[in-house]
Amino acid sequence: MKKLLILFMATVVLLITGIPVWVVIRSMDKGELAGEDGTQPQVRVLDAKSGRVMKLPVEEYLVGVVAAEMPAVFETEALKAQAIAARTYVVKRMYSFGAKPVDRHPDAEICTDPTHCQAWESSEELKSKWGKLKYYVYINKIKEAVRDTRGVVITYNNKLIDPVYHSSCAGKGTENSEDVWTNMVPYLRSVDCYSEHKQTKFVYQKKFSIQNLAAKLRDLLSVTVVVPSQQRNMIEIINISPKGRLQEASLLGQKITGAQLRTILGLSSTLLEWDIDGDNIMFTSTGKGHAVGMCQYGANGMALQGKSHEEIIYHYYTGVKLKKIEY
Repeated sequence: MKKLLILFMATVVLLITGIPVWVVIRSMDKGELAGEDGTQPQVRVLDAKSGRVMKLPVEEYLVGVVAAEMPAVFETEALKAQAIAARTYVVKRMYSFGAKPVDRHPDAEICTDPTHCQAWESSEELKSKWGKLKYYVYINKIKEAVRDTRGVVITYNNKLIDPVYHSSCAGKGTENSEDVWTNMVPYLRSVDCYSEHKQTKFVYQKKFSIQNLAAKLRDLLSVTVVVPSQQRNMIEIINISPKGRLQEASLLGQKITGAQLRTILGLSSTLLEWDIDGDNIMFTSTGKGHAVGMCQYGANGMALQGKSHEEIIYHYYTGVKLKKIEY
């Protein structure tokens, strides 16, 4: 009776959205991804919210990652690209594939904190986020994307890559790894992202007082910060990337990287403008994320243009190869 009620509710949503009913019926008949063939390795996942360590089959874990990291309304090919990137990320960190424990969570191979590992959401969280009716449509769509790419990972010179990704580069293109962080990574090269040029939703503004900025700098750098007497000396650009993102600046007389500034002020990106008004400074940031690797909104733009998930991966990760691992 309960299954019939669920199927009825899903059917109503599908009639509204125009998605054929047989899609959900077929997906339900396939069962859950967890342990379908009895050979899947399990990954130990630290739930950052509860502090609990969970053991999940890899492919089941990936469903929660894709659902948390990428909007479910995105094109299927974009979701497949996200599934491959997320799978590569977790497999590279699994002890059974040769990884070593990390200090931050030695009892788990990965955590659900997106600032450290990858985001992940449970079925209960997804139902709350999407609503129970849409949940059955979206979760089956994501499960299909994970199933269709089962075992596929990204390699460079026969080694798993670090497939970093971000939400939006604002159509400006992605950055070379060394222009944002320290190391030059051969597969993390700057590429164009014209498919995202119509995205305008990621424009954020934040206002800070001079005293607030000084306090944040003191906490970050552990130095004495002197507020300059002239406003024009409050912040000065030292370096910007070829794509126009802030790499290094002098803030209240202290050198700070664009990445550090973004972190301590909680800005959405380092594609910045600012306006000084008296004792306050207003920052405007465009795009969302570090702008290295795969741009998720750009990936969806490519999918809308008819590009495959393979084409998306090969565009954003230079010189890589897709390979399938067996488990």
